[in-house]
Amino acid sequence: MTLLMVVPAPAADAADDDWDAVPSPPSSAGVEAPAPAETPAVRPSEIDPNRLASPAAAGSAQVFLACGERAMAPSAKIRDIVARINGVWGSDVRVYQSIAVEGPHAIRGGCIFYNSTGLATLFGSRLSLNDPTMLTPMLYAIFAHEVGHEFHRDFDRSRAAVPNQIKELEADRFAGFTMQKLEVPATGISPYWSMTGDEFSTATGHGSSEQRVGAFKEGWHEAEWNRAENSESVTAATQESIAPEDSTAAP
Repeated sequence: MTLLMVVPAPAADAADDDWDAVPSPPSSAGVEAPAPAETPAVRPSEIDPNRLASPAAAGSAQVFLACGERAMAPSAKIRDIVARINGVWGSDVRVYQSIAVEGPHAIRGGCIFYNSTGLATLFGSRLSLNDPTMLTPMLYAIFAHEVGHEFHRDFDRSRAAVPNQIKELEADRFAGFTMQKLEVPATGISPYWSMTGDEFSTATGHGSSEQRVGAFKEGWHEAEWNRAENSESVTAATQESIAPEDSTAAP
């Protein structure tokens, strides 16, 4: 994947950060998207990290509305990642490629979005992710985080009083839990995930790098110990070690 050094402009109503749960934008003219067709799940090793863009990037696909946002069909690689995550939870979260150059995000209605240029900017200029073996695990972590927002019903009124930082740390924990269940190696993610902490961003509300890494690892261990994943307040999010020890160890 070519890493573009273009800084994306933040979308309206979206946090100026790498990924987030954002409100639904106002509807505009367009065709509401049907749910994407089911595709066979693939193993992480079968994901080609250099093919993130949808064929729509070449102008060949239709632009439509999905949960009120202008979008195109996702690439097969991203669609398969989200399909595997849905498979763990029996969920039906739908993924699309956003027209806007912005970071991955979730919207009310069961839709999550990404933009290939936005991902390239995130991995290149923000995280300096130069290890190709880390790209696929990072994609799983990012999209599991977004599915976590939908699974936890973070847009419902019942969750309105929950602080945004708690929701974000819970989504991080959900990502760790999901990756352990999928047996996607998380070794080496910590240095990159830590760069998404509030101290490295112009926006706040996601938690510090220590909290985000800790929440992710807490989720991994909850899954490893066969405990239930839940959306209660994150506890002990800063009590985990900083990095896994080897490729088979828990984070």
